[in-house]
Amino acid sequence: STGIEAHVAILFFPLLAHLTDLDCAGAGSWPMDGHDAVPRSPPHGDTSWQVAVALQDMKFSAAHFVAFEGFREPLHGHNYTVGARIGSKRPQADGYVVDFGDLKKVIRGICKEMDQRTLLPAKSDVLSFCQDSSSDKLEIQCQGGVRMVLPRQDCLLLPIVHTTAEELAEYIASEVISRIGGFLEKRGCEWLEVQVSERPGQGAAHMTSLRPERLAVPVSLKRHVPRPCMVSSMDDPVDEVMELPTPRASPSSASSASSASSEVQFVPSKSRPLKLSKNFQRRAGSAHPLAEEAFRQLLSTLGPEESSRPELYKTPYRAAKAFMEMTAGTSITDPLEAVGDAVFEVEGAHDLVAVRDIPFHSLCEHHLLPFSGTAHIAYFPDGRVLGLSKFARLLQVFARRLQLQERLTHQFVDAVFELLSPKAVAVSLEATHACMSHRGASVPSSTRTIALRGPQKDDPALKEQLLLGVGRGGAVAADCELENEHGSAFPRAVSRVLLHYAALPSAKSN
Repeated sequence: STGIEAHVAILFFPLLAHLTDLDCAGAGSWPMDGHDAVPRSPPHGDTSWQVAVALQDMKFSAAHFVAFEGFREPLHGHNYTVGARIGSKRPQADGYVVDFGDLKKVIRGICKEMDQRTLLPAKSDVLSFCQDSSSDKLEIQCQGGVRMVLPRQDCLLLPIVHTTAEELAEYIASEVISRIGGFLEKRGCEWLEVQVSERPGQGAAHMTSLRPERLAVPVSLKRHVPRPCMVSSMDDPVDEVMELPTPRASPSSASSASSASSEVQFVPSKSRPLKLSKNFQRRAGSAHPLAEEAFRQLLSTLGPEESSRPELYKTPYRAAKAFMEMTAGTSITDPLEAVGDAVFEVEGAHDLVAVRDIPFHSLCEHHLLPFSGTAHIAYFPDGRVLGLSKFARLLQVFARRLQLQERLTHQFVDAVFELLSPKAVAVSLEATHACMSHRGASVPSSTRTIALRGPQKDDPALKEQLLLGVGRGGAVAADCELENEHGSAFPRAVSRVLLHYAALPSAKSN
């Protein structure tokens, strides 16, 4: 029924051998004779040398299902094997077209990333994915209302439309090129072909040029309606494919339904490659699949040996999760909603209120490196005050996004002024920036920004107290004088020193 919810709480992958493909495709089956998906001619007609590799350890076990408009097959698994073929005009000076060791290492690394995972198409038109920050489950919402819930760590979202052998071959080929494409070009290689077999005699291959400007005929993977890999027949008795149910029309919509098609109507958004449910809009503590894939691509620029280390296996997921947490503020359309109903009318509230040492963390929008520090706020209320904890919440909304410290300061003080309409308000932010201390000049300095708002912000007496409230130790930048025990005034510079000293914890006992 359309309300099916599949909670997977068992180890699926050890059972793959009992589901399908009890035998692994042999390495000697390259190319797959008779399979119409295998390109039979290279994209460059003048490539006289071809080398191929297809070994028994270039394999992975994974679960998947094919889904498109009006159709979805059951979740099932394969023991995939992978092979590669490279074409070149001539061997290099060392007598080789390419070093097999480099190619095998990359393909084995890709297979390891996909092994024991459920492969999901992030660009699917009929599937959407969401993950609740309170659990480590990934929810898959299918066309027709069917839901599946899988452990997040067992899933791998790929930047493809369908998890067919054809598109898996294209994906692996693109991964190989992203990791060692430059190396292959330097070796004079002209094209790369990757084969993915779901079982002996059944698979697909994708060929791509390593020199696109020299393509005689454009080579691309056509976006056709995929063939299910679990087709029931007398010769191939496997699980029956699952047609999507057609929802019943409600009585109120019976008249309009009579003229409509009986098929499931699903109009996906074409503007976004991945659709997320409304309860998961860049929430902190969750990882966006496309962000995870982007970090995986970023790591690949370090080279195949470094990026394939087992210690980095979960790094893309962790980095994506951290990035989503540090930019969670962008999902809040109205930052003022963060304070809720914590604005209070207080009769006689006109004296200075200062809230100090509020920690914050943000991301520099120029380098995507963090900057962090503390914020201080002081204001003269005009009968309206804000709950103390809401200052920190409001600051977080503006800080958890790509920012500049100057803009963050202005946004924070403007929001407070809009909420409270005080006589005057001052905000001071002091932060250290990794983009300055960890790169470039590599100078471990701090940056301090101050902003004032309000109709009386230029009043000398109020301004002096505001700056005292947001200054270092509560006294920096105070332009005032202290009187000694004889009633005479100290010099201004001495006054600043004494005010600063009086604010230190050690001075309270002296």
